[in-house]
Order: sequence, then C-alpha cells, then structure tokens
Amino acid sequence: MSRPWPHPKTGVFWFRRRVPKDLLALVGRREEKASLGTKDVGEAKRRHAVHAAKVDARWANLRAGVRRFNLLEVNAIAGEVYDDLVARYRAGEFSPFQSLTTAGIIERFIADRTPESRDAFLRFYGPEIDAHLAHRGLRVDPDTRGALDYAIAKAILQAVEQSLKYLDGDFSPDPLAGRFPKAPAEKPVAVVLPLDVWFAKYADESKLAASTRKRWRPALETLATSVGHDDLARVTPDDVSDWVDALQSEGRGNKTIRDVYVASAKALFGWLKGKRKVAINPCADIRVKVVEGQVTRDRDFTDAEASTILAAALAPHGRRLSPEHAAARRWVPWLCAYSGARVGEITQLRREDIRHEKGVPVFRITPEAGTVKTKRFRDVPIHPHLVEMGFLDYVATRTGPLFYDPARGRGGSDANPLSKKVGERLAAWVRKLGIDDTGVDPNHGWRHSFKTRGRTGGMRDSVLDAIQGHAPQTEGRKYGGFTVDAMAREMELFPRYDLRPQAYEAAA
Repeated sequence: MSRPWPHPKTGVFWFRRRVPKDLLALVGRREEKASLGTKDVGEAKRRHAVHAAKVDARWANLRAGVRRFNLLEVNAIAGEVYDDLVARYRAGEFSPFQSLTTAGIIERFIADRTPESRDAFLRFYGPEIDAHLAHRGLRVDPDTRGALDYAIAKAILQAVEQSLKYLDGDFSPDPLAGRFPKAPAEKPVAVVLPLDVWFAKYADESKLAASTRKRWRPALETLATSVGHDDLARVTPDDVSDWVDALQSEGRGNKTIRDVYVASAKALFGWLKGKRKVAINPCADIRVKVVEGQVTRDRDFTDAEASTILAAALAPHGRRLSPEHAAARRWVPWLCAYSGARVGEITQLRREDIRHEKGVPVFRITPEAGTVKTKRFRDVPIHPHLVEMGFLDYVATRTGPLFYDPARGRGGSDANPLSKKVGERLAAWVRKLGIDDTGVDPNHGWRHSFKTRGRTGGMRDSVLDAIQGHAPQTEGRKYGGFTVDAMAREMELFPRYDLRPQAYEAAA
C-alpha cells in the first residue's frame, strides 16, 4: 500500500503509485505521481487517501473498456464539465472576448448539429473534453460520443452565460445548475484482508524477529503497489507473476527476489491459507531461477587471512576508539575463531552470559541477549587459549554488554540493534586490513573456518554442529545432546591459532 512520499529536497509530500502491468499501455507511464501540496504529515495522509480514491476509480474505468453511456450518465458527465468550468470562471480564469466568440460557435452546433458545426465546436473544446474523459479514465463508444459532445456543448454554453453574469458582478447561484444529474457514486471495493493488519498479525503470531519484519514489510509493500491495492484476499497468481517481472525489470537480483520478496509473500499467504482466510497461496507455484556464480575459493579464511585478522586484533588500537569498540576489535574475531558463532551472537554477549558450568568456562548464546537464528540458547565452551589471553579478566571489568555501551551508542532499535552495528564496523575494519576477496565474508568466514579447522583437529561433526547451533543431520541425532564438559573435551582438540611473533609486529 503506497504512502505519502516526502520529496528529499523540498519536503513536500507526493502521491506515488506504480501503474499495474495490465494498464501500462492505457496509462502511458509506469507511475502515477502528483504533488500533495503540503509538508504536514496528517494533511498529506488525508490528501493521499482522496487522490488514491480518484486513481482507483480511473483505473477501474480503464479496465471497464470502451463503454456506451445512457442518457443519465451522458448528462452527469456534462454536469462535471459544467462544474469545472464554473469554478474556473468564478475565479476569473476566462476571457470575456473568447467567451462571446465561442458562444456563437456552440449555439450553431446546438441548433443544427451538422458535421461542420460539430468540427468547429471540437476545435475549441475537443481537447478539453478529451482531457476530462482521460482524467476519469472513461473510454467512450463512438455512438455515444456524439450524444456526449452535444450534452457537453449545452453545459459549456450554460457555463459561459454564467461567466457573463460574473462580469456584471452577479455571483448568485445558477438557477439551472440543478438540472444536471449526479452519477451514481461508485461503491468502493471492500478490503477484506488489509496488508498492514494481517502482516502484523502474522508477524506477532510467528514471532518474527524485528530485523525480519523490517526487511519483509517494505518487500510486501511493493506487491501492494504492483497490484494497485492492499487487499491480500484479491491477490492472484498472475498478480504475483507480474510483480516478479516488475522487480526483475527494476534490476533487483533474482536471489534477493527469491529469498526476500517471494519468500516473505509465500510465508504470509501460507499462514493465511492455514487460517482459512484465502483459498490458495498465490505464490505456491512461483519459481525464480537463481544461477549460482562461479566458486573460485573456499568460504573459510586462508591461514594467511586468519593470521592477518587475529594479529591485527592483538595490536594496539587507536586512542580515538571507545573502550567498547577497541574491545570488540580485540576479542570478537578471536571468539568467532574459537567458536564458529555468528558475529551477531558474539557482539550481543553480556556479562551475565559468561559463566562456569561443571568447572568449564562457557558463554551462553541466548535470545534474551538479542537475535538468535535458531531462537534457542546454547552454551559454548571457552577455548583454553582465550582464557590464557585474558578474556575472562576482561569480562570481569564489565557490567552489561561486553562490546558496546547502551548509554554511549546513538540510535539502535529492535530491528537494528547496537550489537549489529558493532558487527558491521568490524566487517568494514577487516576489509581495510586487506581481506577484500568477495569470496569470503569478513565476519561469517570464521563460521566456515571453525568447521574446517575443527575437523582437521579430529573433532566430531556432531559436536561441531552442537557448538555452532547447526541442526542435527538426522532425526535420531535430535534426541539428547552434548554436555558442556563433553564439548570442552572435544574443544581441546581444536588446533590453536599460534601466530608467529612477526605477525604481531606487522599488525602493530
């Protein structure tokens, strides 16, 4: 569903809505847009709703095709032209000389209705009539157009006569204005499943993470924009197909379309179908082909890349960094290297998440601290090397989050927490170290490296999965689990990162 759009330079709100694919040829442009003439949000919303109703009515008329109009409808349209002209004349927007000149042309057309007199009339008023019909989205059958031109000619003459009264200072109402019938008001199509309402219900019931809501909501809005309404009950498979075509024509990548746009719509409609709110999931048979790019390297870090990052983490950091930012550079890469955890799981760690279980130092990754992809806690043994380097000593100096200060941080929200920003800054820092190969992620590369290095040391895949929070490969392995001391014994097999002295010196 479109909303008022603030112009980035003027601040004035605009109406903007994508033209549905089936109307592109008739409308002649890809987007409907118009200034709402205000910078006030509340007023912009009101004007936006009014303009949206007019656009909906015009599109409905265009979809209705070429139409024949009855006598009442013909005179109702003539009345609309009369009202528009009188409003302009009353504001002084007319030429008395032109009004007198055209009055004679209109009178001749009304009197004899010959092709010649009609042509003369249309030379003056044809473009204005066409513009009015186009504004309404009305396409008139040729047999009806003759009667419509005649009715409009009489309406224009009546408006001209009224304008001459204004010249004499007589602004009394036209006693004949009431002769025009009013076209029956079009009944608005009832919105059965508003997108805003039902996405909120779906997100709440499904407990979607704030970051997922933030990403999916705008994606679904593009579907509403594409079909021209926000009623989920009226979305068809053809609508979805046209939507995907439009996204591709805008240059969005197929992977993003598949994994964000279509995935969000498929999940929402699947939930609605389960609730028996829709008969089918219109996305069920939609396929977006993603051609995987060439793989020219492994996704884990090379030994040289890992050494570069870890050595830089140990080197002195600039005094301009906050203590938390400096600590993040110092410890987060090493924690990721020795746990294979997602960077966000590490940057959101708190003092209370570090503990001892059965004498084993562990950190707990928990949804209580922030987003966890599996929505399930897990305890990860802290590698002895981290203890020797003083990680637990650092933890003892902290209260609350380990790697950011909520009081110092600017912004932050459920959808974009401060811990996420810490991870983003670390990724940018790693790239500046020269780890610029796009084949490896500057943070996620540790997740791959942990698996590779753990297997090299002889750790079992099942234990590696448990430490990293990966789902067991078989149904049977979902039963039971690994105790902290059992994981700690396996962790002792994980090869240490033993950096050469010169690596420290180079980083410094």
